[in-house]
Amino acid sequence: MDFLFINIFLAIFCLILIVAVLINTNKYNKTIRDVNKISLAIKRVRYGDIYIRVKNLNNKELETAANRLFETIYDREMMIKEYQTTLAKKNLSLEKIIKQEKQLQLFKEEFAATLTHDMKVPVIAELNSINYLLEGRFGELNEKQSEILNLMKTSNNDLKELIENMLEIYKLEQKDLNLNITEQNFNDFINTVIAEMTPIINTSEHIITSDTEETKEIFIEFDKMQLKRVIKNLIQNALSYSPNKSEIAIKTYISMDCIKFVISNQSIGMSKEDLSKIFNKYYSLHSKYKSSGTGLGLYLSQQIAIAHNGKIEADCNEDGLTSFTLTLPLKH
Repeated sequence: MDFLFINIFLAIFCLILIVAVLINTNKYNKTIRDVNKISLAIKRVRYGDIYIRVKNLNNKELETAANRLFETIYDREMMIKEYQTTLAKKNLSLEKIIKQEKQLQLFKEEFAATLTHDMKVPVIAELNSINYLLEGRFGELNEKQSEILNLMKTSNNDLKELIENMLEIYKLEQKDLNLNITEQNFNDFINTVIAEMTPIINTSEHIITSDTEETKEIFIEFDKMQLKRVIKNLIQNALSYSPNKSEIAIKTYISMDCIKFVISNQSIGMSKEDLSKIFNKYYSLHSKYKSSGTGLGLYLSQQIAIAHNGKIEADCNEDGLTSFTLTLPLKH
């Protein structure tokens, strides 16, 4: 199953669900029950059950919208299977089959790229609207409305990050990554990124410890926007796969002719097989951790590191202490 396609549609629908809750605040409890039913159905679709449908919801319009989404996913999967079956029935040479499969893959990638590009503008517009509402520009909000809007904002930011990751990967695979290299203080850069992520860190009540003293006066050359994507992804990764209120340690230091950024957190552990595949595109530990994820973030981060003549390495000891190390060359 093409999980990239499904994740895009499910992410959009999650936003629609939250909007439905906001609109129906006078029917809050019934709507929450409907949302919970649909959320369970979405989880089953993520794990391959494309035949699932929701029934007996209080909001029939929501029930119809949810089932139309599930039918769209089902129809697309059936079309791909039918196409593949047709290829198998035809007595095509191996070379022609490979060519057909490549064309199918190209079609899916171009479809995803076009879809994500078209989604970006309305997602950003919606995020701006949510911020205006939270700022009280259209009137004072009650506690329930503020809570729901903050949920919408979190989901919207997650979707925006997913869209940007997919667009960057598509551009990366079509041509080399274009870097805007400038010389910057690495320590200041890391502290700025951590500060930007403080609201997310506070929500999960993690404790961030930072030891960047050794690199306080170190300047290196890098693309600020792209490397920020890497650092944010590594921090978000640590937040997602460690218990709430646990410690996440960040350290930077010099090793020979390189600067190293290390982020460590406690987790349930990773096997050698997990470590060998963790940077593969679409490889995700979401089923192991009972969470959602596309497996795009670490893949993109590694490609950005490589474009900087660096690399990212992952390690996990027997006690579940997990570390990701970003290595970048010093300025010569």
